[in-house]
Amino acid sequence: MTVSKDNFASHIRQCEEAIEIYNYLKANGYSADFGLRFVWVAAVSALDKYITELIIEKSTHHFSNGMQFSGKILNEQVPISSMMAMHSAPPPLAVIEFRKIITGAVRYRTFQKADDVADGLSFIWNEDHKWNKISENLGIENKKAKRKLNSIGIRRDAIVHNADFDEVNNKLTECDLDQASEAMSYIVKIVHIIDELVP
Repeated sequence: MTVSKDNFASHIRQCEEAIEIYNYLKANGYSADFGLRFVWVAAVSALDKYITELIIEKSTHHFSNGMQFSGKILNEQVPISSMMAMHSAPPPLAVIEFRKIITGAVRYRTFQKADDVADGLSFIWNEDHKWNKISENLGIENKKAKRKLNSIGIRRDAIVHNADFDEVNNKLTECDLDQASEAMSYIVKIVHIIDELVP
């Protein structure tokens, strides 16, 4: 298990706590849909952060152990000043400088939809058919696996960018416990599989 996955698990625990709070408040007569909306947003954000941290963790490991890099990482544009700092540093500090470079390269990228996840994993995984491997382990067809993740991301976008407001009905989109729980569980499954597959 990677450190990235450990960190991911701590974020998912917040989602689980939000579901517990939702259940408690609903049982006591309160509307608590805000808790479910948090689950959608936090679960997708946890996936995004996991992919970012995994890229940094794995690529730094590859660098420090003299392992082969992916074509994507070799083609990444890096400031000359960063390269000079890395090459002039003694080995332990060179690893730190390399980690800074990778962090700068991926920190502001988004890894929430299926194609973005695959693109991010290309930094550290020389597998041409990433979603074939992931979907095979999920036990569903490639397109369905990607479509399901994308639909979770689209709902997250509606919550974050449009306050989950349905302009056709002029009201908030209904937030369902089962759907929010399934979205979180699906993301957990994907992360578990990625953590097992990426060398």
